[in-house]
Amino acid sequence: MPRDDLPAEGESWDERSLLLTMLRYTQQTAVEKVQGLSEDLARTAPLSTSPRMAPANLLNHLRWVEWSWIHVDLLDEPDQGPWTKENPDAEFDQGSELPLDEVIRLYEEQADATRAYFADADLDAETRRKRKRTLTTRWVLLHLIEETARHNGHLDILREMADGSVGD
Repeated sequence: MPRDDLPAEGESWDERSLLLTMLRYTQQTAVEKVQGLSEDLARTAPLSTSPRMAPANLLNHLRWVEWSWIHVDLLDEPDQGPWTKENPDAEFDQGSELPLDEVIRLYEEQADATRAYFADADLDAETRRKRKRTLTTRWVLLHLIEETARHNGHLDILREMADGSVGD
């Protein structure tokens, strides 16, 4: 995948533009890492110590992480994620239950919605859901970039283990 982590020609280099460019780049990289895998390879978790760590599961996890931070933490809406007290990692399991093209489509839809939310959000606004410390919208955006980039490292290794593909 060619690097696409710079603002487009003529775009602003202000903070928001740079953050949204990096978010888009990490999101696109996550999709690239799972595209082209067979259904079986997309659901294969090659590490016995991490039985849910399969490419499709990880991409579905990223979808729900973005959804949760925006809808639950920033907007204080009811949590409608798939996780439960009995299965706090249900979003990983859901990735193995859905066809890969649907996992990708749902993630891309959420990624678009996430970028649209942050395009106009007040970055200094505090999250509505309170945690141990006060968090801002800017922190959430940076956290989503960090989390996606960290999981892209996992996806990079999982893809190489699945079919030998390497790259950004």
